[in-house]
Amino acid sequence: MRTDRPGYQYRDNRDGTRAHYWNPKRAVKGSPAALSAIRLDDGLTDDEIAAECQRRTNELKAELVKRESSPEFDGTIKSLITCFRNDKTSTLHSVKHSTRIRDYEPSLRVLEKNVGKRRVDALRASDFREWFTQWKKKGHRRASGAIKLLRLVISYGAGERFHGCAQARLILSDMRFEQPAPRTVAMTYDQCLAIVKKSAELKCPSIGFVEAVKFETALRRIDVIGEWAPPPGGGEFRWTGLMAKDISKDMVLTLKTSKTGAAVARDLSSYTLVAEAMKAYRIPDIGPVVIDEDHGRPYWENRYAEKFRKVRDAAGVPSSVWSMDSRAGAVSETIEATGSIEAAQELATHTTTKMTKRYSRGDGLETSRKVAEARAKSRT
Repeated sequence: MRTDRPGYQYRDNRDGTRAHYWNPKRAVKGSPAALSAIRLDDGLTDDEIAAECQRRTNELKAELVKRESSPEFDGTIKSLITCFRNDKTSTLHSVKHSTRIRDYEPSLRVLEKNVGKRRVDALRASDFREWFTQWKKKGHRRASGAIKLLRLVISYGAGERFHGCAQARLILSDMRFEQPAPRTVAMTYDQCLAIVKKSAELKCPSIGFVEAVKFETALRRIDVIGEWAPPPGGGEFRWTGLMAKDISKDMVLTLKTSKTGAAVARDLSSYTLVAEAMKAYRIPDIGPVVIDEDHGRPYWENRYAEKFRKVRDAAGVPSSVWSMDSRAGAVSETIEATGSIEAAQELATHTTTKMTKRYSRGDGLETSRKVAEARAKSRT
């Protein structure tokens, strides 16, 4: 066994190539549970892989040494972020693990890399505007996410009475930044059907099954594939999610949604896309409902997204269609078919119709036609 590649692991692809990863938990004992494996660049030689694993491991060890002592605020944004990360009372530790990894950490890394050395007590409104403009060049959502986390971190500092944070928070509170345009893409029935069929051809029918269930039921992906996350007190990652026992013999699915805790019941036998998907996918008799064929266990979020993109592209579905758009497709199709936003709201388990309208991607033409037809009938 080689010892010059700490944290190294690999995965063989179906095409015979090999994907290389550096896993911080394998590299350094006691690594934070929030850290996940990082894929290394393709085409690296064995020596380059070893050097990269050693570099990342040494950086992680140095970072952990810093974290062992209680961090002190030295006036910079970077040290403020360090305090925010290490303080168990900060909002970073109250959000779901998936939210932290997907939304918080990427934005915190943007802040550390780009403005971490700046002193909080010297910040001006012009600094915030300039940063937003620069970040926006690399993506509007990236810029908005960074500003959102900057507000959170500075508010945390103000609450802890760190020097300069209260004034910076006051400046930011009076500022408004252009929000990214809402998504206008919704997966269509034909696109979902193409994905279902192509996933069967590519021997990964779990993708088609998940997308079919999401499109027909309007459930969130996490409610279908489940989630790997550390327990509240820390430790090894554990999986929670949809189990075989949650689907009855007559194919009625029951669960409580992960976001709002709303009770949901869906008759899977009544959905044509689910029926098509189950020509190739078999629900296990016990345990998790959705299993990654490549690993024989439930999906990690990033692995599902990666495999979905491969199936989508092979199915000829535009790259602008994301997995999350199946939920928007369910809402839009429901409104078009029924003319009732309340029906779509109930299907999507939204607490308000305002949220449902955000998921509706249609222009309202078909709905307006149905309304006009109903009004005409009422006049006779």
